Amino acid sequence: MSQKLHIGAVQSLTDIVTEKLQLAIINGDFALGEKISEEALSLKLGVSRTPIRDALARLQTVGLVTVKPKRGSFVFKPNNQDVVDICDFRFMVELQAAKRSFYKNPIKLIKSLSYIAQKMHIAMDSNNTSEYSNLDTSYHQTFFEYCDNKYLNNAFNLVNSRIAALRLSITSPQSELRTISFREHLSMVNHLKENKISEFEETLHEHIMRTQNVYLKALAIQSSNKKPTLKGVTLQEKK
Repeated sequence: MSQKLHIGAVQSLTDIVTEKLQLAIINGDFALGEKISEEALSLKLGVSRTPIRDALARLQTVGLVTVKPKRGSFVFKPNNQDVVDICDFRFMVELQAAKRSFYKNPIKLIKSLSYIAQKMHIAMDSNNTSEYSNLDTSYHQTFFEYCDNKYLNNAFNLVNSRIAALRLSITSPQSELRTISFREHLSMVNHLKENKISEFEETLHEHIMRTQNVYLKALAIQSSNKKPTLKGVTLQEKK
């Protein structure tokens, strides 16, 4: 054999469980604040509790899970101050990342954002809420793609998973909010195209503060008795 075979990194069982559980939380398969049953996950995934506990510990480091001694593990549930702090932090890092990306590579930034916005329009027209939410996440992540600063990226990663979970569970199901959201995303792209950075900043701030208010109102009325379905957590499809 003259050519070398390149084998990618092999995922551990903990890696796989972590990815599955993280996706399930972001997709809303668990309610915010819901207790996560290690026994139920073990039966559902067909694995021992060890990789499940390791996965829960990992997800605690990114803020998706809260592990309470002698009580168990729970999906994060922010209080009002958490929401305010997350949105305030989010605005600061997104604005700086977007500005850096724009000054370093405006053509690629605008092209990427425009492409995502087109796909968001398609998802909105087809009422595909989960796809729209995922594209919304991708849109804001694009600010960091061309900023060339690993510390800004690391800072955003501290809150990105929680933002994605809040977005899908609270704002995406509301069609009127998606319409406003889409209009703001289009406006931000147009501001960048026209080199109107102050207008971009104003729209981004309005966008984030509006979602902050939506989160606060939703948390105030959210039911506390929703049970986890585990519908999105599987290692493989059963035949």
